[in-house]
Amino acid sequence: MTAGGAGEEHDWLALPRMLVSPVYDILGFSITDGGEGWLECTLVIRDELLNSDGVLHGGVWMLVADSAQGGAVRTLLTPEERTATVQSDFRWLRRLEGDRLRCVGRVARRTRQVWHTSVECFDVAGTLVATGTGTFVVVPR
Repeated sequence: MTAGGAGEEHDWLALPRMLVSPVYDILGFSITDGGEGWLECTLVIRDELLNSDGVLHGGVWMLVADSAQGGAVRTLLTPEERTATVQSDFRWLRRLEGDRLRCVGRVARRTRQVWHTSVECFDVAGTLVATGTGTFVVVPR
């Protein structure tokens, strides 16, 4: 928790954790850290998530990365607001080693309705394996 105002503490992860989708449990990833304007999701890789070549399916990478970015936005929203992805760009940099994928999303810039984010993804050794950017719209719930 981070200090909010005079003597207050703010739980930046309250809204992201309250709005977790069932797909988190289906795929096996969770919110593992976060704060003001950033959120970390970690995926435990299982055989069911691999493509026909035996590597983590690209769509799974993107789903976890998008969730980290959307979660970063949600750390700054009120319960009366919601967000949706309107654009996403993702780059694989190197092979993923180990059984975990950790994606850290950050809010880079925001206007009243359009928010820009970035994401960095790491393997179990902490090596940067992918990056991306996203654009999210924020509207009333």
